[in-house]
Amino acid sequence: MELNDTPGSRGRRPSLPVLLLAALLLSAVPVPLGAGRPSLSTLRTLSLDLPGAPAAVISADVDGDGHRDLVVVVAYNQWDEVAVTESSTMDDVKGLVEVMTIVPAVIDRREVRLYRARPDGSYEPARVLPLPLSVLGMEAGPPGTPVVALTDEGVSALRLDEGGALRLEPWIADPPVMAHTGNFLGDLKLIEDVDGDGIPDLLLPARDGLAVYLGRRKDRALARRAASRVPVPGEAWRSAADLEHRYPLPKIEDVDGDGRPDLVFRDPVKRWRSVWVARNAGEGKFLPAVEVVLGTGDPKGPNPVWVGDLEGNGLAEVVFRQSLDDSRRGSIRQEIEKVRDPHSRLTFHRLSRDLALEKAPYRTFDVTGHGFESQESEIELPGGFKDVNGDGRPDLVTITMDVGVAKVLGSLATKRLTVGLDFHVWCQQKDGAFRPVKGLDLSGSFRVDLNDLRISQLSLFSGDFDGDGKADFVQLGRGKRVTIHRGRADCSFPAAPDMAFDLKEEPRDLSLVQIRDLDGDGRSDLMVIQPKRAAEEGFAPPVRLDLYLSGGAK
Repeated sequence: MELNDTPGSRGRRPSLPVLLLAALLLSAVPVPLGAGRPSLSTLRTLSLDLPGAPAAVISADVDGDGHRDLVVVVAYNQWDEVAVTESSTMDDVKGLVEVMTIVPAVIDRREVRLYRARPDGSYEPARVLPLPLSVLGMEAGPPGTPVVALTDEGVSALRLDEGGALRLEPWIADPPVMAHTGNFLGDLKLIEDVDGDGIPDLLLPARDGLAVYLGRRKDRALARRAASRVPVPGEAWRSAADLEHRYPLPKIEDVDGDGRPDLVFRDPVKRWRSVWVARNAGEGKFLPAVEVVLGTGDPKGPNPVWVGDLEGNGLAEVVFRQSLDDSRRGSIRQEIEKVRDPHSRLTFHRLSRDLALEKAPYRTFDVTGHGFESQESEIELPGGFKDVNGDGRPDLVTITMDVGVAKVLGSLATKRLTVGLDFHVWCQQKDGAFRPVKGLDLSGSFRVDLNDLRISQLSLFSGDFDGDGKADFVQLGRGKRVTIHRGRADCSFPAAPDMAFDLKEEPRDLSLVQIRDLDGDGRSDLMVIQPKRAAEEGFAPPVRLDLYLSGGAK
């Protein structure tokens, strides 16, 4: 992931095939699970009315009572009035006369809403705190600072006073690189355990490098002083149609086998063709980043699409992908066929402890479907490696789609496209081989809004609804009906669902559904954002947040 600030504009819009591919690949994937077969619990439903779409939904114990509360950040517009008072003179009137003019205005509003959890699993009415534009992001932190807000000045902690009022307590004075942009970024994911002690830490994108603030053991709160600062490799200003500031954020993973998480930075332009690794030196400190060149960028040759530990030994592997489809541009029909059902060859290479790439691949196999980001796309797409069966080693998930020329051409006018998606699983065996799982029915039909394809909105469909550590497949895209199919040790899923229920309304499109543990019971919950009316030009409509909770919080 990277920060990419473009003042005054979102920058160049990707083409329709790129947008379509981005929306579909970020849409739905099977989900993670473990040993033991606990039963699926009955889902409880709850709806929250919001004045606008949630920019962030955070599960955290804000009041320290042992129950996970819901913190919802809302950004919306509304009509208001601005009064302008002027003093002037008038004939036949002694002295100055004050004239008040009422001007209608559109006001951008942001607020954070706290829904305190009750012991019975319900929530108290919201406590509301207006947020200034200086608040840039918000996410769950360690218990002593359960919700942290990234601000123009640094970091503040969300607190609940004895009287029950919400406030932001300044905590860290260290301005981030995106200070004074006025943007709220809901998906930064800056909280990570970088020292392996089980207490979340903070990676703050500061102006003079990535600042590491450790979670303290004594009070389990973020330290106020940085343990280290890591120069950010690949940081650059770029002037094209708009001025851009690129600031890569790292992937946290042990790649040299020493048991400590390292920082892996992907080049913002070259993507996985060039990475930098800052090795963990202990106590929140990191060695200077070392560049590892992995590919040439030749579109006809294999290109790296994923870096990480596949074999579970702490050493990284690099996956290269080469398209097996004709690379020459053809007709619209031919290009859509490539998007619908792509064929590619994957080759796997190991990295040594010294981060040297082995030239000869140790494994090669062919796959069908999308699972990795496009080399040509400016949009970051998720990788296809997921631990589906809970054995600690990633498996591979790919996606094929049912979309034809008529659908695409029709969507040019409506800006909405209904696409059939099907998911395919390659299960990693004990010897490291990947075996395709046969006989799966993991398909669905999903609507995509081509006017509203923002990466921050789109989420992977993933979850563990029974808490056994294995991935359950949540089948959506068939109207209101949702079915949950429990994952098995061989990465398969039963054809008949283990649970089925109906949503209050069919989701409007892919970006409005999230699956995550909202109440802290170790089981996944389902969250659907339902706009209450059609969006007006420049105005986000009020929404209803429908929650389907797994019910184990008590």
